[in-house]
Amino acid sequence: MTVRKQEMTASLVEGRSPVKAAALAVLLEGPTYGYDVAKRINRRMGASWHVQEKHIYTVLKQLEAAGLVRSEKTPIVDPPYWRRVYHATGEAVRARREWLITPPAASIVRADIHARLAFSSDGDLPELLRALNEWRVDLLEEIEENAATETPRVSWLGTVMSLYRSAVDKRLKAEVEWVGEACRALEGVAAEQHR
Repeated sequence: MTVRKQEMTASLVEGRSPVKAAALAVLLEGPTYGYDVAKRINRRMGASWHVQEKHIYTVLKQLEAAGLVRSEKTPIVDPPYWRRVYHATGEAVRARREWLITPPAASIVRADIHARLAFSSDGDLPELLRALNEWRVDLLEEIEENAATETPRVSWLGTVMSLYRSAVDKRLKAEVEWVGEACRALEGVAAEQHR
């Protein structure tokens, strides 16, 4: 297969985030409904990667439009008496494989706080410091949630989940350190201006 064809196939499951690929991988494990797809992604990826159940349906529709997933209404006992169940297609196996062998996209940090800093002025200092402190609190909460979901390395899945959570933990701690550095630097500039 040519590199261009690999890129095109891999792009079927890529997007702004790897949620499409994660959803497809869940469906390759077996057919299920949308809320379960989101729940299984969240369980495997941890608190730092929360997929809202209501948003998973957009991802599933995109996968269906790409021919990687098919859906069918299945009767259930409780109202509304049916559930849409999603199935991976034969093309899904190939798309997932191509996604796995395609070099990962470089992830550029695009946190909202970085844009706020880039487009602020010295008059925005109180708001920036408040936002940075709120960001620090959110990061610390995420570190706690990540630690609470640590998975023992007793299986392949446990090992890869543990490795992922370790990477997340290191990135979150580095971001907390950067927030402290940013606050100190901004406070230093403010102190110089008041002299």
